[in-house]
Amino acid sequence: MKPVRFLHVADVHLGATPYQDTERSRDYHRVLLDTVARVAIPGGADFVIVAGDLFDRRQIEPAVLAQATEVFDTLRRAGIPVYAIEGNHDRKGFTSRVTWLDYLSEWGLVHLLEPVHAEDGTPRFVPWDPVTRRGSYLDHGDVRILGSMWYGSTTAKLVPALAKALSELPPAAYHLMMLHAGLDGFLDHYDGGLTVQDLAPLKDAGVDYLALGHIHKRYEADGWIYNPGSLEALNVAEYREERGYYWVEVDPAARTHVATHGSDQPQRPVHRLAFDVTPWGDPAGLLEAAIAHVRGEAGRLAPLHPTSDAVRRPVVELTLIGRLGFRRHEIERPVLEQALQEAFDAQVARLSVEALPPDVAGLAEAGPERDRPALEREVLRELARRDSRYEAIAESTGDLLASLKRQVLAGADPAQLADLVARHLDPEIKCTS
Repeated sequence: MKPVRFLHVADVHLGATPYQDTERSRDYHRVLLDTVARVAIPGGADFVIVAGDLFDRRQIEPAVLAQATEVFDTLRRAGIPVYAIEGNHDRKGFTSRVTWLDYLSEWGLVHLLEPVHAEDGTPRFVPWDPVTRRGSYLDHGDVRILGSMWYGSTTAKLVPALAKALSELPPAAYHLMMLHAGLDGFLDHYDGGLTVQDLAPLKDAGVDYLALGHIHKRYEADGWIYNPGSLEALNVAEYREERGYYWVEVDPAARTHVATHGSDQPQRPVHRLAFDVTPWGDPAGLLEAAIAHVRGEAGRLAPLHPTSDAVRRPVVELTLIGRLGFRRHEIERPVLEQALQEAFDAQVARLSVEALPPDVAGLAEAGPERDRPALEREVLRELARRDSRYEAIAESTGDLLASLKRQVLAGADPAQLADLVARHLDPEIKCTS
């Protein structure tokens, strides 16, 4: 049996425009094209897999489709096929059964692999049909490649059915399966309800390499589960996480593989600054001190982002912490953000105010033993109490808002979050996710 090599990427998010910056949207195309041109093609990849969220949303601009076409046509001309599955960002909608992934598949740029389902929802794997360009799996040499779909919160319940469907297929030397789902325990504040134990039926059914996506952080589990992380950070909260791609070499005869994680792709630098506002009791004094702090940090960090390279212009966030001596609206945000942009020659400069305003600062007096999440929940509860619409459900509303923040930072599906809010405001509403 011949050894097989492949590139595993996920969560590319073509078309994303974090902070409404169009140049940032080009970063996601650049990093994918670079990884393909620098790793897959010269490395002699037999194929490339995309484990979900190729696109950032269902509806994309023509320029984004052109970006995807350029990347996959480059691979096609190099004789390297692409196998992909849908993620929560590029999945089919409630009213449409066709996505841009279907388009790319029909035009021969990718192979979109997904199970078919009986009326009762039971999944089944059907072989790839080169005429209709549809199917759930195909054999690339001695490696069988299978695709799944975005199942969201029902993934754990469907794993046994997927494993059963896999076990009913003709035998293969080596099984690679793609699944867009996140595991608990690898990202702070993420609770996807899926564990390594939940996935064990897939291993028992013969999966040798489970290619995950969804969480934008690299992790591995149990020697057969791999999540590469996104190629580029989508927000400042992600920049510290290790992310990249896997280069995998498979020995089908021995049913073994060596997965090497790469994080050498070009990424836009991110700087997160913090400034304690507590010592300043007036807006003018705070502004002067904060600008001086920003300029000092820019001088210290300047060697990390040479301005001669436009791609290296950083994303910079300044967070104001502590306790304000005046109302939040008195902070001169435009002036401070302009100073931040000029000092760093930043591609994106943003100000985040986490300092407690005077009317809620008293809640922080209980002492340092109270952690930030607990304090945040109490502040949100207090704000809800002051709104007559939510006064009766202030405690649960504060808890919900704190939970929504954590889930947004973890990349949760907006539709699911909207459903949580709707059911909180009206418990009679049934879940539609």
